[in-house]
Amino acid sequence: MNYKVVYFTRTGNSKRVAEKIANELSCDTIQITDDMNWKGILGFIKGGYYASKNKHVDIEIHGNLNIADEFIVVTPLWAGREVPAIKTFLKTIALDKIYLVVTSSGSNIKDRSGFKSVSDIVKNKKNEDAIIDNLVSSLS
Repeated sequence: MNYKVVYFTRTGNSKRVAEKIANELSCDTIQITDDMNWKGILGFIKGGYYASKNKHVDIEIHGNLNIADEFIVVTPLWAGREVPAIKTFLKTIALDKIYLVVTSSGSNIKDRSGFKSVSDIVKNKKNEDAIIDNLVSSLS
């Protein structure tokens, strides 16, 4: 199976997780960026609002998706949902080709339907390495 690890990051946490997964699977990472400024407290508040209202953002995909059979998508959790850029990306790929990995400070994603699997990396549970190991083992 040929995988790609796709991620969006605001603070660097999801990038770190994506790189760990890609390293273990010996595959490429592809960053998704958007046209928004999410910096600072105002960006944090705006991000939560956009996520909770399913607001659309324009995205840029930094890499080639064409040669992947399945995707590991790493996203921060904003207002209980994927970030807007990942939400936009998910409209372009069949969900049954996606292993979703969610990074958060203390909660889990609400809507888990349609994905091949959903893994929650929760900072206050200190479960990052265990979740990554379980995911990689299931894919190897």
